[in-house]
Amino acid sequence: MTALQGTPAGDGGQGTARAVPGSAAGVAQLDDVLGGAVGAAGPASYRNALGRAGWVRRHNTAVVGILAVLVGIGIWQATGLVMNPIFISTPSLVAPALWHLLFNGPLPGDFVRSLLEMIGGLALATVVGVGVGMLMGRVRILERALEPLVAFGNATPSIALLPVMEIWFGFGETARVAFIMTIAVWPLVVNTHLGVRAVRGRLADVGTTFGMSGWQQIRYVYLPGTLPFIFIGARIALAVGTVGMILGGQEIGQVGLGGLVTVLGTRAETAPMVAAVLTTTVLALFLFWALRQFQARVFPWIAATSAGRRAPR
Repeated sequence: MTALQGTPAGDGGQGTARAVPGSAAGVAQLDDVLGGAVGAAGPASYRNALGRAGWVRRHNTAVVGILAVLVGIGIWQATGLVMNPIFISTPSLVAPALWHLLFNGPLPGDFVRSLLEMIGGLALATVVGVGVGMLMGRVRILERALEPLVAFGNATPSIALLPVMEIWFGFGETARVAFIMTIAVWPLVVNTHLGVRAVRGRLADVGTTFGMSGWQQIRYVYLPGTLPFIFIGARIALAVGTVGMILGGQEIGQVGLGGLVTVLGTRAETAPMVAAVLTTTVLALFLFWALRQFQARVFPWIAATSAGRRAPR
């Protein structure tokens, strides 16, 4: 075993030997350059330093993220020195309030209720949005007929639909699920339609060449090619659906996490209210994580072929 790597020979016909970093020859070479400093510290210390530096480079994103969160919590806590806690509260007050809501309050039940309503609304939005977007991309007359309606629905302020949901479905769970579905369906329709149009422009003749029927083309050509666009729409739908979940809980029956935030805000219980808001954020982050895991496990080729994941050339 040698610790030297050969380099190609130049015009004179002789190559040079380069020490492998981290090997004994590499330490000796670095020792010569630094005037014996490395030799005094020892090869083991040099390798340990390289290992620590490599670990930091590999995990720099996580380290920076954790430090940013800790700094943010510190600044938040410091605001309690200059502001009345009733306005923003502090982590030292929110933590025990969260503990009380979690083990002695209504938080677990409200969390589960909001989660189920969110999943139901997003599932319906996915079925309707992907179906309508696929039909718009495949049938030209439907595309021309539905484009103005989709643009109108996508531009409608979501909160303006709450009274309509109450009139149509009452003040129960059905109205809240329908509201989430209604505001989350438009990003899925738009992105699915864009995906089908992109596939239609690049792979329009593939299905015909292989003698596929219309449904076979949708299954084997258009749907796989559109999946990256569908997942983009799903992420946007998840974001707006979270807003719909809170608004629906606040305005339709005052239940779930949205209703809990409203009740605590009415009582001016700032610390528990902030704890409930943070729980809502945790719910949204969990759903984003679940969507990423689903994509990575069921459709790993999407990340493998995306521009952001390609290996540099």
